[in-house]
Amino acid sequence: MSCEPADAGRLRRESVLNPVTALAFYTSPADGRQYLLAGEDADVEVYDARAARRRGGRLAVFRDQAVHGIAVAAGHGASPGAGAGAGGALPAVLVWGGHAVAVLSRDAIEAVVVGGAPGQAPAVAAARAPDWILDGRISPLGDGRVALLTAHNEVIAARADRRGGLVLGGARSPSRPILYAGTLAWSSADHVLVAAGTVFGEIIVWRCGLAEAGRGGGETGQGGGCEVLHVLAGHEGSIFGVRFSPEIRIPTGETLRLLASCSDDRTIRVWDVTERRAESARQRGENSGAGGVRGGYESHISDARETGFGRNVEAPPRDDDSTRCLAAAMGHASRIWQVEFQPSQPSSSQTANTIDLYSFGEDATTQKWSLLLDPQPPTATELGVEKAVPGRARIAARLTHQSTFANHSGKHIWSHAMVAAGSGDPLIATGGADGKIATIGGSGGSRDASVDNTSYRGGGGGRGGVAAWPLADVLRSCHSGNPPVSSRGKPGGTPKNAKEGFNRYTFVSERRLLAATNSGRVFVGTFDDADDLSWAELALPDEIGQVVFSHALPGAVEAGSVALIGAANGDIYAYAEPGSRPLEVLTRVDGKVADIFCLSNGACPQFLVTMLRSARAVIVQIDAEGSDAEHVQVALEAGFMVTAAAFAREHLALGSRKGVLAVFRRGEDGNYARTLALEVHPDEAITSILPLRSRARNCILTTYRDGKYRIHEIAAAAADDRDGAALQLQLLHETSPPFASSVEGAWFAGAAGPRDLMLCGFRSNSFLVWNETRRREVVAAVDCGGASRSYAWAPLPPAAGTGGGGSGDGGGDGFRFAFTKAGRAHVFSRRPAPRTTLREGGHGREIKAASASASGRYVATAAEDTVIRIWERRRGGSRRFRSVAALERHAAGVQALRWRGDEYLLSSGGNEEFFVWRVRRLGDGDGDDLAGLAVVCEAVFADRTAAGDARITDFDVDAASATAPPAFRVSMALSNSTLQTYAYARATGFRLLARRAYTGACLTQVRHLGASHVLAAATDGHLAVWALPAIGGGADDEDGAANRPALVARLHQSTIKALDVRRVPAAAAAAASEAYLVVTGGDDNALGFALATVAAAPPAPRPPSAPGARPRAAVALTRRCVVRAAHAAATTGVAIARLGRAGDDALVVSASSDQRVRVWRLRGWRPDGGGGGAPRAQLLDERYSSVADAGALEVFGEDSGRDRADGRQEKAAVVVVVVAGVGMEVWELDVR
Repeated sequence: MSCEPADAGRLRRESVLNPVTALAFYTSPADGRQYLLAGEDADVEVYDARAARRRGGRLAVFRDQAVHGIAVAAGHGASPGAGAGAGGALPAVLVWGGHAVAVLSRDAIEAVVVGGAPGQAPAVAAARAPDWILDGRISPLGDGRVALLTAHNEVIAARADRRGGLVLGGARSPSRPILYAGTLAWSSADHVLVAAGTVFGEIIVWRCGLAEAGRGGGETGQGGGCEVLHVLAGHEGSIFGVRFSPEIRIPTGETLRLLASCSDDRTIRVWDVTERRAESARQRGENSGAGGVRGGYESHISDARETGFGRNVEAPPRDDDSTRCLAAAMGHASRIWQVEFQPSQPSSSQTANTIDLYSFGEDATTQKWSLLLDPQPPTATELGVEKAVPGRARIAARLTHQSTFANHSGKHIWSHAMVAAGSGDPLIATGGADGKIATIGGSGGSRDASVDNTSYRGGGGGRGGVAAWPLADVLRSCHSGNPPVSSRGKPGGTPKNAKEGFNRYTFVSERRLLAATNSGRVFVGTFDDADDLSWAELALPDEIGQVVFSHALPGAVEAGSVALIGAANGDIYAYAEPGSRPLEVLTRVDGKVADIFCLSNGACPQFLVTMLRSARAVIVQIDAEGSDAEHVQVALEAGFMVTAAAFAREHLALGSRKGVLAVFRRGEDGNYARTLALEVHPDEAITSILPLRSRARNCILTTYRDGKYRIHEIAAAAADDRDGAALQLQLLHETSPPFASSVEGAWFAGAAGPRDLMLCGFRSNSFLVWNETRRREVVAAVDCGGASRSYAWAPLPPAAGTGGGGSGDGGGDGFRFAFTKAGRAHVFSRRPAPRTTLREGGHGREIKAASASASGRYVATAAEDTVIRIWERRRGGSRRFRSVAALERHAAGVQALRWRGDEYLLSSGGNEEFFVWRVRRLGDGDGDDLAGLAVVCEAVFADRTAAGDARITDFDVDAASATAPPAFRVSMALSNSTLQTYAYARATGFRLLARRAYTGACLTQVRHLGASHVLAAATDGHLAVWALPAIGGGADDEDGAANRPALVARLHQSTIKALDVRRVPAAAAAAASEAYLVVTGGDDNALGFALATVAAAPPAPRPPSAPGARPRAAVALTRRCVVRAAHAAATTGVAIARLGRAGDDALVVSASSDQRVRVWRLRGWRPDGGGGGAPRAQLLDERYSSVADAGALEVFGEDSGRDRADGRQEKAAVVVVVVAGVGMEVWELDVR
């Protein structure tokens, strides 16, 4: 939808973040560059695929229909310069969605690609098909013909002429089952091949003649050139994806055409659908049927079902014309949506035995598969002996999994595009339900960017794989062609004993790895440019027994770094590149070395050395020459086993195996003593400590075996303690990344800010690397046996030319990981991945709640994926939202969100979950790490029912006190018809004030009416009002009169799904009361509004002796009005955008499941009946919304400068409208 300027009371769409439903690559004949066309709602956005950026323009294709598919003409999707001679007005791109179809000319695309300007309309007029379109293809002949496949297995021929017209012909089909998937391929100038995947698990492969295409007319049926070739059965669920391969020539000289399919049963199947396999069947049909087509049709279609599931059992081959399933494999964690053959497969002029294909699933992953073809010559048995005979080869095949790419969050990859990229892997773009567009591959010969779990190669490594080195192989590598460098006087080429194996590793630099055996042998491995290893054994002065290596600093290991080697007798050896001199004793400590931690690199590196069963540690500082060391003592508590160490400015921070975080300060004697200690998590080890760069705070990031990472600030305990004599550790941030159950380390990718926060850890037996900033896996599932193994890891620095940016630029994803498995040394190497993010994403599931902070700077959203995201919207410049935090603590779906100021966010969900989050900024400086939000869960609601299975459907919160820290009053609506009010303070937690029961209807919404009453809405269409208890009082009696509703009024016929309340300005309300405008949206498609008046001083109740005594009504609901057909579906969101200062009118925004956003002016609701007669609503604006199943609507205001026609600027009152559901969009509403 185009973004025209907004008038008063009018909406202008600012940005959209919706599921990406269509992708296609386009090669510009003007500059030869590859661009990605992305269907984003009703528009086609253009991205520069190689530069990883949005081109800046869009093509407005449809008015109110999302784009579901894009197909590029053959000459524009293959190689640079192809198709340059085609007419600029002929169709270059075919776009469809629902019943709508449009063709875009090359001129229209080039205007955006070259000029970067938005296109206002497609170059060729759109048309409406009689049925839902599943697939479409433009004729490769450049004659303007188009073939479309519908959801009822019909092919529609169309023609686009040079005048911009699009003419649809008649529909042709051999049968009309309901399809979930289908694909087309032009097989000749006048024929298309069709593969139709039915709802009931079958695949119909047929050929359609298009000799009369574009002339109109034609009849639906099996006539008109329809020819069924195969009916394929074998899947046990609905078919979700089918795709033809190009023609493939196998070594026997035959040409094959394959079909890949995927299904609800989570399997991928590959079929041989070469047309000549059906020749005998067609010949039989020609002999038995009238005209030849009828008999061939019936011989194949008789087994196909148009309705009903059956036993989809693959029939065994009966003769040579039987189509067989060549290979099948199960993959993905859930349903598989799409499958695609690699486009760079050899043509019919080449031969191939291995074919790659890719699958895209509901689990939001892309998986690579390898199909190995094994053609066998036909044989016959003669006198008990098999002999080769003339005829077609029998094809045996095996489908094996190669790698997995996890680039999206939540669920569903809805779209993909693939294009050949030289001799290496193809360039693949994926679009997910999270709105993200990511590219992978296109490396021009390098290995996969993800882990190849089947590739364990001894004696090598190569890019992107795991190399396994037995000790014997390492020894042979050390001494082949080189004299032994071992000084032990024993043969260097054999293990000492049968049990000798690797047990220690550390990385000295990007190209150096130290490895040690359990008998004390030390080896250095050197990586070449191809990441292959060569080994050498280091010379040791004498037998030292088992050794301990120093842990490297977090982050990329710098060239010229030093590693320490500790021995059981207390000797410390230093190794520095290039390691040309023998290892010599650098210094000695009193005791057996337990562990060594690098504290600083540089000219004089520092290390912390701990000793076994010792109450002290030693800081070893090496001099500039590397020949001497100075010792500084560190006093430890008894039983404090150090597992992590780092300098935090002038302090030393240590973490222990028992989850204790301790801070040490250097005393006047030059040694370190403990200043404070904090038990963060009992019995869960602190695995690493990373100091954060910040100009304002002294912060450290710690990782834990409990699967979390935390940020603490080391600060003075008292605000007036400038000398910092007393310190405290204040928790600023705590979160559980979704990738691992144990987080082992953290570092920042890139040399300059803002940098990406990277984490690594273990999930079960696998090691993973996670980009926390961009919320995606970097290295997925290296099967190493788990955290109990010996291991070491090191990030790789950005490659030359990447600019040292974050990993989204391909410069920070390189990684090495060494571990022991079965006594062997395994080394995994992964260079920065050839993957980029063209558009950042958000939630991968439906959004159910949204709330804006008081300043409007932050908007929080929560979805069915149980994740809460906080988005930042800065004023000026680009106003697109940017995700700055993701909170993952809810175990059930989040139901509601509310901000209090900019510092507190509250959330509720299923299973009676309710959390209080404290939000703070870490810093905004250019040199700050994590210059964004720090969020910690300050409180967890614990007063749950015995069952604990109710949903807290909604809540409201107000400030109970203005003191610091603040206190809140929270009213919660539960799905068990209970309304509960609590007082909350940080020190005391939640304290119950009142618990009220409604009828059997579920409460859905709740709002406070000032400080005295609370308003709730229910599934029976009623509004109910209760008195709010005082913050200082005790819990009310549940059966008391005060807990009965003061007012119950019906407004809707069924569930009230949305509610908003705004206090009316005092000038418009009666002097003795407060007035509130109440707006509701219902499941009955209606919009309701009313005026709630609350007496300033509630009248005293009647004497208790009176039978049925109740307080006189303190609340009244008047001026009620219901707009019955406000929307064509349920009204799921309402918000008051503006309330006139004089109280004479109001602007209200509503959203609905009908994908419409409407703006209303409400009149006649004033307390005195002013505004001209009865209450009424006037529709000011209506816009198509790209958000399906809208479940949340939020409005917040700001002032924004608008350019006038005369060039001056004026201040305009603007509110921002956020509509969220399946995706999220942001509107600006002028409310002058």
